[in-house]
Amino acid sequence: MTMPPDLAVIPGKLTAAKDERGRFVSGPANTVRPVGARNKLSSEMLASIKEMRKDAIERLREALNDKESSSHWKALELVLRYCLPPARTVELDDAEPETIMQAFINGTLSADEIRAIATAL
Repeated sequence: MTMPPDLAVIPGKLTAAKDERGRFVSGPANTVRPVGARNKLSSEMLASIKEMRKDAIERLREALNDKESSSHWKALELVLRYCLPPARTVELDDAEPETIMQAFINGTLSADEIRAIATAL
């Protein structure tokens, strides 16, 4: 392994690169890991979580179905927090401009929601 030129070696340890004023240098000179390389621990943790996917979904289903358990409410909270969009949900009969305009006039949709719909369309 070649070391970036502005890293100092202390026995058994690499120190961070600094400029002539003692400030930390940004970029690849300030890390031993190559630019774009993923953190090994994060990659291993992500792989481990992916392996648990089927078991986790099954346990979530069980908790949601067991309405007498305290875990039911925690599971429900997790589903609502992480699976639904952060904005509120509004049901309309169709997506026609007249229906959307009427929902705005009735106060069902806010001006920000109309703007988001217009941008999406």
